[in-house]
Amino acid sequence: MNNLSKKYVNDEGAEETVIASSNDDYEIKLAKNYTLSNHQAKKESRLAKKFKGSILGADIGVKSSGFSSVAVLAVVIALAVALILYFIWRF
Repeated sequence: MNNLSKKYVNDEGAEETVIASSNDDYEIKLAKNYTLSNHQAKKESRLAKKFKGSILGADIGVKSSGFSSVAVLAVVIALAVALILYFIWRF
């Protein structure tokens, strides 16, 4: 059985080993600098990153971490609209 092993450091910083093996007569020969995979992070524009970090781009849901800020924003907007409508209909 022929084996090829490659050590790498994962995202958490731990060192891991990838092993590729062959149980037939084929021999595995790769250069030492051969890359088994190349995971590139998705590219996002700066505007999209800023929007996702703002209160308007926060994740909406009861179990999400940004729920309280979105709920407070909704209450403030609702009160402001009610106040504006009161003054409009009063006259």
